[in-house]
Amino acid sequence: MLVYPAVINRTMGTIALACNDMTPEQMATNVNCSSPERHTRSYDYMEGGDIRVRRLFCRTQWYLRIDKRGKVKGTQEMKNSYNIMEIRTVAVGIVAIKGVESEYYLAMNKEGKLYAKKECNEDCNFKELILENHYNTYASAKWTHSGGEMFVALNQKGVPVRGKKTKKEQKTAHFLPMAIT
Repeated sequence: MLVYPAVINRTMGTIALACNDMTPEQMATNVNCSSPERHTRSYDYMEGGDIRVRRLFCRTQWYLRIDKRGKVKGTQEMKNSYNIMEIRTVAVGIVAIKGVESEYYLAMNKEGKLYAKKECNEDCNFKELILENHYNTYASAKWTHSGGEMFVALNQKGVPVRGKKTKKEQKTAHFLPMAIT
């Protein structure tokens, strides 16, 4: 348990105490404290609208691509305009991925098949997880298979892998979001 010393504000003539040092009455009047143990964190900046423009580079050496007809696959061309994606935050830890050039959203159905949609819906929401190896995974926020998550993945030939056959540890499901230069 952290204990902070009292801070004296000489200009105002008041004493500000750390949350751990406050009585329940003092905590009720102090809007910055949520409990005696810890401060609340605001994740408002992550909700509804944060947009990052990136290329998603898989550990299998393919860039995720959504072409003008809505076909989802991999490409090894770095400068391909169909591999530029908007990663839009929908909620804390949930993103929607949209091809900038094609204007299609990446989606996954209940069988784990990746496809593209013009309109964003629940099939287009993915849980974004940053791994210790600095890669990201994208698991369907809506669908699971036998209780396990289904991930966006590209095999060694750049072909999408069905989510039912993926695991978080597989390199086919690891992506680096690369800034556009």
